[in-house]
Amino acid sequence: MAQRGIDLDRLIVLSHAVETESFYKAAERLGVGESAISQQVEGLALECGLPLVTKHGRAISATPLGHELARVGRRIRTESERATKIVADYRAGMGGRLTVGASLTAGAFLAPLALANLRHTHPALTVSLQIGYSSAVVEAVLDELADVGVIEVAVQHPEILVSPFYRDVLRCIVSADHPLAERTVAAAALKGETLILREPGSGMREAVSAALAQTGVTFEHTIEIGSAEAIRAAVKVGLGIAWVSSLTQVEAKGLATINLSDLSIERAVSVIRRRDREPTPAARAFIEALEHAALDIGENP
Repeated sequence: MAQRGIDLDRLIVLSHAVETESFYKAAERLGVGESAISQQVEGLALECGLPLVTKHGRAISATPLGHELARVGRRIRTESERATKIVADYRAGMGGRLTVGASLTAGAFLAPLALANLRHTHPALTVSLQIGYSSAVVEAVLDELADVGVIEVAVQHPEILVSPFYRDVLRCIVSADHPLAERTVAAAALKGETLILREPGSGMREAVSAALAQTGVTFEHTIEIGSAEAIRAAVKVGLGIAWVSSLTQVEAKGLATINLSDLSIERAVSVIRRRDREPTPAARAFIEALEHAALDIGENP
């Protein structure tokens, strides 16, 4: 027949009594009568068959066994408090599920950094990261398929609250052996180059096309490639030039940058959510983690 375990409530009461060195003070702390504390400790001593405390008038001191069991009681209290917090977090949205929509660049670089930090602080949270075009992220937030979104395009929608948190400066990259590599030139020097662009619908393409249209710079030849990594590979082998986010490794082997004296392309990276919905604690924690990730990277000059 299995031996009955020690009463955990009595261990907790003992821990309070040993900490306060008084049945009276422990009773005050717990909001019960002094006799209730005394009975619990004495009952535990009977369970053990050994004394747990020594009385000195109204004060008490723990025996060696009393100290050991009081430590166990403190651990039980700690775990109980942790369990209470986990339940509260689940009820408040810190547990359960958080769905984040992110555009291609933000989804590949910024959002994972934020989620890594969030995982450490909120391990009970199940996170879904959905990556797509900025327009799809906006729709997901509007349809409440995503709690928050991270995008790199300007959005003006009455139901969307937009909060910019990072300034992404785009860099013009060329192959390392390109004649203009690492030089500072005017945008007109790019005439005759082949421009490699993302596919239609990409926020990167929108930003580059809008900036070039304002400066009047045109390219006779363009190539569309639907992958940031494939664009970098194409530039590396000399197929053309491209603009990429500074979040990517623009100084990778085989690549170089061109500094344009009269053309700067940048875009704001923003977190978005529905205006009529208060963010859950989990969503607020993610937004905070996102802002910290941006600070860790450092805003581009």
